[in-house]
Amino acid sequence: MKDELDILKEVGTIAAGHSSVALSEILDKKIILDVPSAEIISAQRVPQSMTLEKLGIAVFFQLLVGLQGKVIFILDEKNAFRLIDLSYKIRDLKREPGIITEVSLSLIKEIGNIVVCAYLNALSLTLKRIIVPPLPTLLSGSLEDILQIVFSGYEEDYAYIIETSFKEPQESIQGFFYLILTPEAAKDIRESCKKLLEEIRRGQPSF
Repeated sequence: MKDELDILKEVGTIAAGHSSVALSEILDKKIILDVPSAEIISAQRVPQSMTLEKLGIAVFFQLLVGLQGKVIFILDEKNAFRLIDLSYKIRDLKREPGIITEVSLSLIKEIGNIVVCAYLNALSLTLKRIIVPPLPTLLSGSLEDILQIVFSGYEEDYAYIIETSFKEPQESIQGFFYLILTPEAAKDIRESCKKLLEEIRRGQPSF
């Protein structure tokens, strides 16, 4: 089980690295990533790393082609405002303080879409398969409600989750990526990585 989690953690590290580069390019700021964590959790339990009473905004993807799972890019309300403010500055737009408009939500969705697509492209390259990103869904409300929506629909008793925290220190922006996998999808990733390692040992990687 530990080996399986180590493989998922490594895959998450590679993917998160690509997404942080994409986010850094969008914001023209340095992005710091925490080392991703991988764990097995009850499908009925949301991650403990967040203060769930807070309000937040998330960009959510349900993966159906190439990998079965879910990806979420999520920020609490305070960090969402900071990201919106920074996005307005970059685009030389004016925003009324304290109000999230349709344009603001569109910016969050655009950023989340680019960052998550970079994450999925890295997964696709690592696993040597085509992972088709679906259209993103924007979710808002309490973090608890958002995460309950994300975790809903799992028939299994547990899920694999890879969590990555990212920070932009100058503007004090912090948020999270989550890759949530069914047991079958986690096993699929493990088998793909084992096959890749065997090919590398033989000196015959397949491209």
